[in-house]
Parts: sequence; C-alpha cells; structure tokens
Amino acid sequence: MRFLVCGSWRQALGVVLVACGPLVASADEGLEWIERMNQALVSRNYSGTFLHERGGQSESLQVHHRVRGGQISERLASLDGSGREFIRRGEEVIYVLPDQQRLISERRPRNASLLPRFPQLHERSAGLYVVSPVTRTRLTARDVRLVSITPRDPFRYGYRAWIDSRTHLPLKTELFDNEGNVLERVTFTSLSLLRDLPDEAFNPAVDTSAFQQVRLEPPRPRIQRVTGPQVWNVQSLPRGFRLTQRGEQSVPGSESRVPHLVFSDGLASVSVFIGVDQPPFGPGEAGRERRMGASTAYSAFVNGQHVVVVGEVPVRTARLIASQIRAARPAAPAEPGSPAEPSAPAAPAVPSKPAVPTQPASPVEP
Repeated sequence: MRFLVCGSWRQALGVVLVACGPLVASADEGLEWIERMNQALVSRNYSGTFLHERGGQSESLQVHHRVRGGQISERLASLDGSGREFIRRGEEVIYVLPDQQRLISERRPRNASLLPRFPQLHERSAGLYVVSPVTRTRLTARDVRLVSITPRDPFRYGYRAWIDSRTHLPLKTELFDNEGNVLERVTFTSLSLLRDLPDEAFNPAVDTSAFQQVRLEPPRPRIQRVTGPQVWNVQSLPRGFRLTQRGEQSVPGSESRVPHLVFSDGLASVSVFIGVDQPPFGPGEAGRERRMGASTAYSAFVNGQHVVVVGEVPVRTARLIASQIRAARPAAPAEPGSPAEPSAPAAPAVPSKPAVPTQPASPVEP
C-alpha cells in the first residue's frame, strides 16, 4: 500500500460538485497540492490515528512524526492484532514484532520515510493519467481540497486524496481501479500538528529486552558479469512502462540471488524476479495470482523459468509483463533511474502496515 494513497474518486466528485460550487480550472493546481502534501508529510510534526482498509480487512494504526535538528523520527504502531511497530530514528529503522519476540533493525536512506509519499506525475507519466481539477469540500469538519489522478487505461490504478487546506496533511486517501472500485483506503480519525514530540514517543510500547535481535545488513554492491544468454529483457510492456533497474536480489526459498528487474511508468512500479525456486504447477495451471488490496503477486513458468511479478498494479499488467520475459544476449545497461518508493517497510515476515503511540502534549490546532 502506498500510505495515504488509494482509490476511487469519481463517485465522490459528483457530490462535491453540487456541494462546493465551481472547480479550479487548471489541473496544475492538483499537482501543486500533491507537492504541498508530500512536503507536509516529511517536514512537519504531527500525531494521528488512522484506519487502513484493504482486501476486506481493516486495521487501526497510530503515527507520530517529528523533525528535529534536520533528523526525522517516526513511529508507526498497530492498535490491533499483533501490535507490531516500525520505528525510525534518522537512518536507523527498527521493526518490533511482539508476536514473534523479535526486534529487527536495518539502515535505510535518510530520505526513505516509513510513510511513502503520494505518487507524483512526471513528464514521462503525465500522458498516462488525468489530473482532475481540484475541488473544495469539507471532511470531518475541516476545509479540504480533493485531488484525483485517474489512469487513461486499465493497466494502472488511480489515486485520490482529501488534503487539509491549513496543514496540507492528507485526511483521507484512496486507490481505485479502472472501474472505480476502491482497493485501499486510509482515513484519519484524528490528526494534529504539534510543536514538538518527546523522545519517549518513539520508544517501543512493549519491553523488548528479551526479544531476539536481528540485524539486516545491506547487500554488498556487485557487478553483474554475464556470459551467454543470461540477460533478461521484456519483449513488450504496457504503454508507459520502462525498465528502470536491473540487478540481482536474494529472495526467500532460493539459495542464490536471482535476476531482479524493475519497471515503472513514473508513478506505478513493478518488480520481476526470475528463476525463483518453485515446484512445478499442476496440470492445466498457467499461473498463480494473489491480491491484497492494491498489491498483486503473479507467478508463472516462462521458457522454463519461474517468474514472479510483484507490484501495486492490476493483475492484467503483472500477467502481461510476466509473459513477455525473455533471455537475451548481453546488451546495453538498463536505463538509469530508480523505482518508486515501496509503500511499506521491507521487513521480513512483517505484515504490510503498522501504526503508533499516544498523542503528546502541546498540540497546535490546525
């Protein structure tokens, strides 16, 4: 899931048009509001509680976010179920898993927030989506701006955000498919700006002294030397998608690292893993698919290789990309660039999303 990013705005838009009068004429304003929201998410001090809905399931989470001395501190804690937490202090990220009695830590880039930013349209992706004119409305008694991004074809999802006009923080977001079905929704039940948050707000809610501690080390940089037909490419892609990353990665169930390709249209991002260890499919089984909200995992055997495609894209997109994987002789390096930020911390054996602690004092009313 992309935090605060989910989907279907067409139905709400009709109500808003009646209630709120004329729309702003320029779609550029929508992009400006998205940028303001992204900046607010990473630069302001706030605390809130939100409901994350996807795949017929819902989870209550709490978030604390602080910027002090140029360093970001964050804490996401689930208020339901296992009570898992994700805590970030600068570049250090800790995953607290009470149900497993484990504490997992790793270093992440300074700009890699636990709360992924709302997708931004770039020159390459602008022609693939339509940005609707901004609508002014109200949500939870606050003045908000509704911004919608709708795909032009069925190979990607659309996004919608209700952005608070004073704080520029998102009060609700949705991700939707081309039929207008909402796949994921995040709704804040409380959200306040704060002057500051105490250090205690970023400590685990449980005693972790007896937990097993695991340290994840980043993979060592390596040069991929290829001889023979071992370079993997895609013959055909959905319009707008391009190869943005090529390398190798360790995956569960495989003893060695496997080829890893990333494709992006500038907004949506898809990872492809080739040669993952997997038993053969049953008779007549062409592929396997799994969906959870907007997240799709599709696997198939292509030219004798087990191909796994993962991303926040429709199944038809994942299926098409998998079917087009081919081995080729060594070619030019992949186009430079980097894929979109993952929607959640990549912690092993950790469910998709978490929440945070009690609201500190000194709230600044938005």
